[in-house]
Amino acid sequence: MAEKHLSDRGMLQTMSRVKAPKATQEDALLVHSAYLVDTVGLMSDLGSGELGEGSYASPYLLENALIAVGGSMKAAEIVVSEEARHAFALIRPPGHHASVSTPMGLCYFNNIAVAVKHIMKRHGIKRVSILDFDAHHGNGTSEIFYTQPGVQYISLHEYDYENFGLGHYEEIGYGEGKGTNINIPLLEASPDVSYKTAIERVVRPVLESFKPEVIAVSAGYDPHYADPVGNMNVDSSTFWEFGHAVKEVVNALGAKGSFWVLEGGYNPLVLGPCIETSLQGLQGKRKEKLDDQVIREVEDELVDANNQVFDKVLETLAPFM
Repeated sequence: MAEKHLSDRGMLQTMSRVKAPKATQEDALLVHSAYLVDTVGLMSDLGSGELGEGSYASPYLLENALIAVGGSMKAAEIVVSEEARHAFALIRPPGHHASVSTPMGLCYFNNIAVAVKHIMKRHGIKRVSILDFDAHHGNGTSEIFYTQPGVQYISLHEYDYENFGLGHYEEIGYGEGKGTNINIPLLEASPDVSYKTAIERVVRPVLESFKPEVIAVSAGYDPHYADPVGNMNVDSSTFWEFGHAVKEVVNALGAKGSFWVLEGGYNPLVLGPCIETSLQGLQGKRKEKLDDQVIREVEDELVDANNQVFDKVLETLAPFM
């Protein structure tokens, strides 16, 4: 439905479209253990079963997962080869929960991590920033790059401050990678204004400080208020803000560009509009008011609490900026 929406809105007619190629198992091994790659293949052949928490096997799983990896790699290649300034991989299954050895959360291979490793190892890219705005913390991506100074990982996600878990702002990386892992843990039901403030106060400054050659975006659209899986309170206008910010940073730094990889977003009726606004922001188009952008209640206390989180995030990162 997302592709149909983009076509109906005339978006696809302004873009070049490329079929996602199938990656090889050797490509997946750039990030993942042989055990994970082998067992995804085995469970795919069996056609059912559970590979990890919330990750289930089905027939042709391996083929579909490798196509998702291949599409992400192709998007990255298009940008580093300067065929286009920005590229979007409209693929599934998602990937940011998959760790080196463990699938989880509907993710089997970490698509964006493989694509980043690919352009760094095979195309000579030295510095990449990954921006992840999925409603859920990208634990897999965070783990994979936690010690690597050439990859900056920025995650905006819902966080439960009463029951601490992964994704806290004090997780900043380890060893040579210290200061490159940046978590922006937002409270449940965070509104558009909190995301916009996070972009202005944290995301743009840390990107500009790191000076990446390429920005990779884990584009998860489950923060939308109508998503059945996320618990946030944003509409499609927030995703225009991300697209616009990425475009502005790329231009300001003279970076090669950005590639986007689809992560979450499980309401088919709003996924298309959310992708549309992201692309409009990237293209430098004005923010358009869509049907999902309705007035909703915003709690001032929640906004204030998120502002305090941003203060803590910046205080934690200050020695590294």
